[in-house]
Amino acid sequence: MACTNVRDENGLTEEEYLKKYKPGKYERPSVTVDMLLFGMDEHYDSLKLLLIRRKNHPFINKWAFPGGFVNIDESAYHAACRELEEETGLKDVYMEQLYTFTTPDRDPRMRVIDIAYLTLLQTCPVTSGDDAKDAAWFNVSLKNNELVLENAEKNVYIKYSLFKKSFKNGVIDIVNYDRPVPKTEEQLAFDHAQILVESIMRLRNKVQYTDIAFNLMSEEFTMTDLMKVYEVILDKEMYRKNFRDKMKLKTVATGNTGYSKSTNGTTPSELYRYEPHEI
Repeated sequence: MACTNVRDENGLTEEEYLKKYKPGKYERPSVTVDMLLFGMDEHYDSLKLLLIRRKNHPFINKWAFPGGFVNIDESAYHAACRELEEETGLKDVYMEQLYTFTTPDRDPRMRVIDIAYLTLLQTCPVTSGDDAKDAAWFNVSLKNNELVLENAEKNVYIKYSLFKKSFKNGVIDIVNYDRPVPKTEEQLAFDHAQILVESIMRLRNKVQYTDIAFNLMSEEFTMTDLMKVYEVILDKEMYRKNFRDKMKLKTVATGNTGYSKSTNGTTPSELYRYEPHEI
């Protein structure tokens, strides 16, 4: 509740202060949103990222995340939902705020603060619209200090080298990646390579203590396929027994059988669905 009767050092009430306030006193940056849409291919052996090809300057014809400016009358989340539907036709997908990127020179047009959103969904056909010339799913990997994106159908290959840096945050030493260094002529627009690295690291962290990976699964799935999804995201092999024991609290057998997509199995396996519960 506003303190309508309290006066400041200049003798002004809040109402009087607001009438005299000059919004132009401080420079105001623009705000954009970007959505990092991750999925899995049909055999669960590669992490996918949805990119759009920019139709206009700056970075015309470069691949980038779906996104755009936040309107003055909407929240960042609603702007993300709107831009996602306008540029790809997708809506009603899992989305959470990832990070806010504020490097002063990240956009050549002006001072732009970007709010990135992490989105997980099953890969599906997409259509490009608004200021997107094209939209496509790319294989993406982060390993051996390299970030690689590839779409063989469109003959696009993008590669960056990564170098770790450390800095103090209070008494804690934080190890992170510095700005990715491009190794191919084709590059992502803006600072999207750096945002992508941050998002993959966040995804790897979150799948270990939340259930967000289930957004990448079909309604019913084999335990082998579920484990494969975790292995691809974390870039490491899982111990089958330990993994199954952990998933007992998150899944329930459906009573149906099916075939593993990740192994092209020919022997029917038990199917599960996501249903968190307590033992």
